[in-house]
Amino acid sequence: MALAASACGGGGDSDRGDGGDGVVAGATSAPTEGTADGEDGTVEDDPAGDGEPVGADEGSVAPTAAPSTPDEEIPLSVDDSVYGGTLVFALESETTAGWNPITTSAATSGHIVLRQLYDPLVIEGVDGEPIPFLLESFSPNEDYTEWTFTLRPGIAFHDGLPVNSAALVRHLEELGNATLSRLAIEEAEIQSFEAIDDLTVKVTLGKTFVDFPLGFTSAGGFLGSPAMYDLGTDSARNPIGTGPFMLDEWVEHEVTRLVRNPNYWRTDAEGQQLPYLDAIEFRPFEDDEARYNTLRAGDVDASVDNGGRRVEEYNEGFKTFWQDERYSATTSVLMNTSRPPFDNLEMRRALAQCTDRQTLNTVLWDGQPPATGPFSPGTPGYLEDSGFPDYDPDDGRAVFERLGAPSFDITTTITTLDLLQAELLVQMWGECGLDVSINQMLQTEAVTTAVFGNFSVFVAVNHSGYSLAMERFWWHSGYSPPPPVPAINFGRIVDPRIDAALDEVITTADEGRQRELAEEVNQAFAEGVYNIWLYHSRWLIAAQDYVNGIDNLTIPGGGEHPKIFLGRVFLAETWLDDR
Repeated sequence: MALAASACGGGGDSDRGDGGDGVVAGATSAPTEGTADGEDGTVEDDPAGDGEPVGADEGSVAPTAAPSTPDEEIPLSVDDSVYGGTLVFALESETTAGWNPITTSAATSGHIVLRQLYDPLVIEGVDGEPIPFLLESFSPNEDYTEWTFTLRPGIAFHDGLPVNSAALVRHLEELGNATLSRLAIEEAEIQSFEAIDDLTVKVTLGKTFVDFPLGFTSAGGFLGSPAMYDLGTDSARNPIGTGPFMLDEWVEHEVTRLVRNPNYWRTDAEGQQLPYLDAIEFRPFEDDEARYNTLRAGDVDASVDNGGRRVEEYNEGFKTFWQDERYSATTSVLMNTSRPPFDNLEMRRALAQCTDRQTLNTVLWDGQPPATGPFSPGTPGYLEDSGFPDYDPDDGRAVFERLGAPSFDITTTITTLDLLQAELLVQMWGECGLDVSINQMLQTEAVTTAVFGNFSVFVAVNHSGYSLAMERFWWHSGYSPPPPVPAINFGRIVDPRIDAALDEVITTADEGRQRELAEEVNQAFAEGVYNIWLYHSRWLIAAQDYVNGIDNLTIPGGGEHPKIFLGRVFLAETWLDDR
């Protein structure tokens, strides 16, 4: 159910990196020279415009305890030092479609904001398992065709309405009404949602779906208030979730300001009320050079990035929080197989043969070996040799001379990195006789372009491989209607071998068999050359030395989530030291 909201438009050798004072922050080893990961960011000196420094707000006090119900206060043992302040956070794009998670079109930056406004019903565990989050539990029947979801008691939406089974049923109904999520509802053959009691909903499917709860870890699992859905299109500017922060102000392309939810339901591991921060100001910087320079100037407190040109600079200058190599997304050139010229396998293979991926990765990702498929090392399905075509420009050029050299556009987003990447690709393909133009656009526009199939080739960052079953929404032919009908399967891939693996994987809980099926999909992608796999993108959050607890998450009932997963972070347990 996460669907197209998570598409964006890069691992090899490297030194472990340090934060600003020689300490690597976060859950994973930072890449270093020779490996990958890191990029640019920027921000301004006085973002609030009030003459106050960025960081802990003077005079901030610890919050009062959030009630477990509207009338019952939770006792609070307070360490005042972690409370207060405004975090100024640089994003790589604006989410122009707004903050209703069901109707928006959000890339990574949008998901960072959404994770502060909403809580997911389910969260990803470090070992590939779903963990209940806003849900207290989920359980299937014997053949996984019926799922029982039970919500945690005593939680309220930002508007004070209770989180209950009626709200969950309304949320599921809204998923069935939205353009893209409706496709997932229909393909999963959801037959009914039934409220069993005040906190329990039974979902009946028309087919076995073993990984069904993992569909509720992202946009499809961000539970909104029924009152928000009643607003219709106005819900984009009036998000009402259960998250640790609430929307205070949204000035497109300037700032999205969130303020503390005083009635938030979670506490930290010590029982202290969350969130710690008074507010977060998200500021979009489409240009990655500007984003990096703003962070370096100290005008923002933290920044997201996804590139490998500044690994050493980030590690030496800031606290760096890197995503682990496992479950990294993959940057690729996605070809539209529904129309010429790339409805032809020979054309797709020739374009891959004309792409010097190692040279591109040397420029962009410190020499990371080219990706062999959509799965990063350590992820089920990864193969050191998938059979993907090698760089062979002579063979590629010969195909284009025989079939005719096509002219087409490469669609990418508006950043310095993406422009450099596109220019390198255009130069390589030009050496094979191809006439290629660059079409840059905002991330939200790029996702929309992909959804409607209005492209020839598209640079995308996607596919963590966390669950092969969830990848079916991107790769199964059931999600590949011909343009102009919207499609989640952006490349309009129709491959019986891939379909067969995706159909089987939702029926088996055997991890060994799931891995075999993922490897089968990897090999089918290499044979069909639907994507030109470039590199695995390990996301980075870079922060000033006084910023602590990026992506810390105390999961009710225990468990651990993969940190900086696809660049999306939780900030309820982030705090600012005095400076």
